[in-house]
Amino acid sequence: MRRMYITSVAIIAALFFACDAAAITGSEIIEKVQEHLGKSKTFSAEFEKQFYWAALDRSRSRKGEIQMRRPGHFRVELDNGDAVVANGETVWSYVERNKQVILSTYEGELRTPWQVFAGYAEDYVPIAVEEVKLDGRSCYMLALKPANEISSKRQMKVWVDKKKWWLLQVETIEDNEDIVTYVLKGHKVNKKIDDSIFEFSLPEGAEVVDRRVPVLDDE
Repeated sequence: MRRMYITSVAIIAALFFACDAAAITGSEIIEKVQEHLGKSKTFSAEFEKQFYWAALDRSRSRKGEIQMRRPGHFRVELDNGDAVVANGETVWSYVERNKQVILSTYEGELRTPWQVFAGYAEDYVPIAVEEVKLDGRSCYMLALKPANEISSKRQMKVWVDKKKWWLLQVETIEDNEDIVTYVLKGHKVNKKIDDSIFEFSLPEGAEVVDRRVPVLDDE
């Protein structure tokens, strides 16, 4: 009889904690992350971009930094020299391998780290939430699938800090089993970022492709 009582208590406790873990939905987590980023005047973080090619069983990684300031200022830079920089009017996209800089007119809203690393929310559908530890930090692990059935991506996983709602890690799995992982650290919010960060100096000898829309006179 006592054993049945203990078993019943254990089952009730398991159900209670399971319900508590599932108290927040994937959509609510996304909203929380975007809400907190939306309130930030500035944001910066270091990141590592890890590639895994399944067919070759090979891995490679790149390190970089993301910096943003509202309204319209943005910089993502990799350690190989590749960069995307915006100053609210112009966007510079530079690929070191091609020695080419593409200039375009800045349009639309400022892209947040969520949009850079995890894609737009409407492109994915949350399918599961789990409370886990990542490098000793309590976080939510959110599993998502593409909203578009013809997408080449099979699944995405996103790790979010439970207290500060920071994006900690993003993993994308392709249909061919290739994996791309972003690991973020050194998060800074509302710290001063110098104006020069959001200007791009053209590398010597780089080809410039200007795709900016010309401004027409009113006359």
